[in-house]
Amino acid sequence: MSADLQPLPRLRRKRRLDLPKFIGRFSEGVAEIDAQVEQYHRKWDTANEAARRTTGPLWVALGDSSTQGVGASAWEHGWTHTVLDRLREATGESWRLINLSMSGGRFLDVADRQIPVLNTMLDEPQLVTCVIGSNDLMWRRGVRGITTDADRAVDRIPPGAFVSKLNGPGPRPKMLNTIFERGAETRDHQLFNVWNWPSGRGALAADRVHPSDVGYQHMTELTWSALEENLGL
Repeated sequence: MSADLQPLPRLRRKRRLDLPKFIGRFSEGVAEIDAQVEQYHRKWDTANEAARRTTGPLWVALGDSSTQGVGASAWEHGWTHTVLDRLREATGESWRLINLSMSGGRFLDVADRQIPVLNTMLDEPQLVTCVIGSNDLMWRRGVRGITTDADRAVDRIPPGAFVSKLNGPGPRPKMLNTIFERGAETRDHQLFNVWNWPSGRGALAADRVHPSDVGYQHMTELTWSALEENLGL
């Protein structure tokens, strides 16, 4: 890798209303987890630049704060670090990880901000993962806008990428999973479900929204199971 590479953009989602900061005035748990967001982003900024300057198979991770590891006791206690270690051990190769996810990320952040970086600034990846949609479900009301954005993201996520389906009550997660299934048919996306936890006991962080270390352990096992099955590891 050349030493004069143009730095990757620092992908952040601007908050029109800083709801976590407001709620954090009244909830120590929310304030504690919200304080991780920029800290973890900076850790990934540094790690991403280091990964660009080494060699080995490349994994590019797309998505939201669950791929950043927000809610874990440390940035390296999310699911991505453990999966990366397992990839290296199982293959004997020096896998690299560039994590383009962003806290608060939505479908359009993947489609219009993360994937253009993947396509224009990175080596050809051997693995792409994407965990997205939770923030669209949580913070948006209109179904039409969500489905339009989901279609756009699915059409732009690279062929063969591993894309997580969604869990949750009501018809909207099922509706989005139908769009993900279309991606499996037309883009050869490999579907799995990183949210299909065996138990919710102890699996949420102090803000009761993000995964805890236990939740990220569940996500690790579900992701690794999907990779093992589909990559023949």
